Amino acid sequence: MKTLNRRYFYLLLFTGCFHYVSSYAQSVDSVIVTGRIRNLSARLYREAPTVFMSRTNILQANRELVRPAPLNLDGTFRVSLPLIYPQEELFFNYGRISTALLASPGTLTIDLDADSLFSTAVPFKFGGVNAQVNQQFARYKAFEASYPNKPDGKKLSNQVNNMGNEAAYKLVASAYRAPFAAFAAKEKPFPLLVRWVGYTNRYNAAAFLYDKAAYENDDLSEISIDSLRPVDDQILTLARASAMNRFANYVTQRVSTTISNNGKNGLSVRVLSTLLDRYGKDLTADERLRLNDYALKNSARAADLRFFERLVQRSPDTLQRLVNYETMIERSRQTFDGPAVSYMAAYWLASTLPGLTLDFAHLLYDYARPQVNDSALGQSLDELYRLEIKDSTRIRAAVQTLQNANTAKGAVEISPGVFFTQNRLGSGATLFDQVINSNRGKVIYVLMVPNDEAGRQAAQDAQRLRSAYRPRDFALIYVPMPDTNKQVWPEIATRYNLTGDHLLLTDNQLFDAVERMRADGEISAMVINRTGKIIKRNAPLPADFEEAQKLLDKNL
Repeated sequence: MKTLNRRYFYLLLFTGCFHYVSSYAQSVDSVIVTGRIRNLSARLYREAPTVFMSRTNILQANRELVRPAPLNLDGTFRVSLPLIYPQEELFFNYGRISTALLASPGTLTIDLDADSLFSTAVPFKFGGVNAQVNQQFARYKAFEASYPNKPDGKKLSNQVNNMGNEAAYKLVASAYRAPFAAFAAKEKPFPLLVRWVGYTNRYNAAAFLYDKAAYENDDLSEISIDSLRPVDDQILTLARASAMNRFANYVTQRVSTTISNNGKNGLSVRVLSTLLDRYGKDLTADERLRLNDYALKNSARAADLRFFERLVQRSPDTLQRLVNYETMIERSRQTFDGPAVSYMAAYWLASTLPGLTLDFAHLLYDYARPQVNDSALGQSLDELYRLEIKDSTRIRAAVQTLQNANTAKGAVEISPGVFFTQNRLGSGATLFDQVINSNRGKVIYVLMVPNDEAGRQAAQDAQRLRSAYRPRDFALIYVPMPDTNKQVWPEIATRYNLTGDHLLLTDNQLFDAVERMRADGEISAMVINRTGKIIKRNAPLPADFEEAQKLLDKNL
């Protein structure tokens, strides 16, 4: 008998997420940050009436979790932030002034003098938890700012070119340690500061090495894991989160390469049978009996492939996501240690949250959340998921509005300022012209985006352009890439408040839009003037705000 091994077992791009359920909720500690900006003038208050405190999630380093703290008239403020790790690096921002600080459960105070905000190297005075360490850290950052030999990424890249990984890590780690070593020679640092800055430097060096290994498709197995990921670290910093995210990218590449080279995945018949039994649609009693038999034997004949294919075809998206997850986890277990696999189990799921429907999030969380055994990682994952589904009622209502509407009659407003146009029976060219003509008399910015991280970021960046102009002068039109699930983009547009017109096309209809835009890539922009004439294809993307604005201003 041959083990079943065909295309449904191959690695695909995993796009799953989790649904938060109360049984996984765990209590978290909090820090209360209070303070005062003394001598606060009326002008400064008008310019900056709010203090912002932010923290990092270890699974998503590029996302700031921000808590605003409005200033009282006397300059005082108060804000509470949850803490998942015993100690976490927070960031204080007021106007153009910012600093990092180390928080623990309890109360932390920050005082500033408005008269010396921009004239003193260390304008902060700390109190409460970790007060001495935070004060010394502020002095260290002021020292580092004037240190002549700060690490230079470009210079380091040239230095480690053609160098082995171990030697490269030592060189880079030494470069990151140099500023603090010079500071320590002038002022004896507190032990907690030594750990905080020391771990930060190690993680910065590790992130550099992970990027190098990913770029060169190299193996880091000869490097000590403890060097790159200190096992006794109880401090969550931005550097740690960033390094672990880079590690995740490196692992994903290594696992994908292994699967590609082997020409097969690591899923057993038992795992697939179990997945089909639990998540397959419209299973008969006989089909369930056969699946249970395959699961017990953990084998199947090649002739049984058609049976598995038939069951998978009933719910291809669901099974595809589950197979992807199991394949990646199984391959990771063969190469990496337990803590690394635990991190990857949480990271792969968290990284897909922004691009899924609420229903897929619910299903995949139900399945995969129990596999994240580390308490802090589980709480970190839950935190990110709660942020993604916090507007679930509003999102479901918007999708229902679109489903109930007669879209053949024109655009449908599914959420305030969010309009959708679709008609599966019409041609792509007709629908494209319909949206353009409805915005005649305005300068139109058309943005084509895929549903991936880069596409969603470009879509959000475009809102800044929309906010820069009056609605009677400017129109923003989104052309999302078609998805097998038609609810995906309506949910994304509602979740992120992507105000503007959204042209929802089928695969066949998209060809007309692509031909009209002559796009050079999946993310592409086009500018149309007030009379409907195309001014610029492959126009500056929203992230290049100033260049895009220059082009738009010329045609207003």
